[in-house]
Amino acid sequence: MSTPTPPSARAPADYTGIGYDALRASMLEMARAKLPEWTDHSEGDLGVLLIELFAYAADLTLYYQTRIAANLLPETSDEPEALVQLLRLIGYELAPPAPASADLEVAFDAGVVPPVTLPAGTAFTVSAPGGRRLRFETPAEVVAERLSPPGADGLRRFYPLPVVEGTTVVDDPVAVSDGRPNQLYPLRRGPVIRGSISVTVDEPGGTTAWTEVPSLAASTPVDRHYVSRRDAAGGAEIRFGDGVNGMVPPPAGPTSPVLITARYRVGGGRAGNVGAGQAFVPAGQQIRQAVNPRAAAGGAEAEDLERARALAPRLYRSQDRAVTLDDHADIARLVPGVGKVKPVSASWNEVVLHVAPAGRVAPPSETLVRDVLAHFERYRMATQLVTVVGPAEADVYLAARVWAQPYFTRAAVRRAVEEAVGGYLGFEQVDFGQRIFLSRIYDLLQDLEQVASLTVVKFGRDPALPADIVTAPQVEPTGIIELAPHELPRPGYRDNPPATSGFDLSGRPAIVTIIEGGVA
Repeated sequence: MSTPTPPSARAPADYTGIGYDALRASMLEMARAKLPEWTDHSEGDLGVLLIELFAYAADLTLYYQTRIAANLLPETSDEPEALVQLLRLIGYELAPPAPASADLEVAFDAGVVPPVTLPAGTAFTVSAPGGRRLRFETPAEVVAERLSPPGADGLRRFYPLPVVEGTTVVDDPVAVSDGRPNQLYPLRRGPVIRGSISVTVDEPGGTTAWTEVPSLAASTPVDRHYVSRRDAAGGAEIRFGDGVNGMVPPPAGPTSPVLITARYRVGGGRAGNVGAGQAFVPAGQQIRQAVNPRAAAGGAEAEDLERARALAPRLYRSQDRAVTLDDHADIARLVPGVGKVKPVSASWNEVVLHVAPAGRVAPPSETLVRDVLAHFERYRMATQLVTVVGPAEADVYLAARVWAQPYFTRAAVRRAVEEAVGGYLGFEQVDFGQRIFLSRIYDLLQDLEQVASLTVVKFGRDPALPADIVTAPQVEPTGIIELAPHELPRPGYRDNPPATSGFDLSGRPAIVTIIEGGVA
């Protein structure tokens, strides 16, 4: 009969040490307590060899178990595809790149008599920074009922003509149906713009149009429905039903293949946010000139996983209805092209959404306003009114006198200062009603290695620069620029420069600088 090991001789198990070294040390410690007669714990001992093999195998097993456990929750998942699948369980899909939109002023010959019909898909091209050519298209047919009288150049003009960045892919042969349930096919080109996919199937009885739905859960066996999904790498794919939830595309015959064809638009991204006054080149001969009086906006990159990880639980809380102001803000962020949003309750049944397009503090385009209102038809209560307006642009005007370090050129110092302030007031960093602090400007600039010292001589919302700004600085006495809840800050000299000024603002700087010292 064996004698039980006394409690004092039992080594406690460390369940947090799951690495090889911790497991090896823990097993050796347990061996010393349970087998005191085993004294040779050198690496050449057979028992130590067996312990090391067990520690190696346990290390691998526990590693994969830990990885599996971590990827079971959105908060701890670090595998992109696993996170996409987890978010899909609560009805959240990653947003693809959003296309920029703009309103063009187009010119026709003086002999053109209205109305002039511009069909959907009328194309224009424009040069983006870096020499890249971007394509914009009209999202729907536009009828120009009135044209302006001929100008000095003999052209009649029409404004606004809404256009959206992207290229339409027509009749893309996706696949030939094999008749199996849950057919899944990737689209060959990308990135695909959300809401632009339309699918047709050449069935034995003729070509039929299929309808995209958010989910096949409510589809019947005779519903010609499909869903579109996007993977973690940004690729798009379409999935058909299984014969219970959604119809299955029929199988191909010996002489009659069932061809699945898709039409969709590709594009999107911040590159489409071209500045104001750009010359757009029309594809046809009817339009002689085209220019955007206001900058294009709304272009955004594909949604990153961290944003999805934070936004998805809040949308799950709203459960497909907009009740609180937070619900309205979260739901509006789902619309491609929305960068910032501030909901305000205007009355008992009206909510006003102050919307800024992605990448720019500016009013939303007509296309973006229409998309937001159409999106809310699914979420708003029956008696509720939703209105979309632009943000109130809060222009912040800054100027500083900067003493440069002696080993930096003045141009490098000026560039570093402007980039630091531009980052502080950058679109991604600001929010509605955000207060602007003078102390933060000093902190940012004083931390630059190019700057020896500085004095902020202009800090306010008035763009005027006095003739002697060095001896008569204009700085808010409190050192804080207060904004209203619906105001969104931006650098004034860069985005809304005054017509006349004592400084050269041709470079549109975020802050006007007087650089002293350094290398000329």
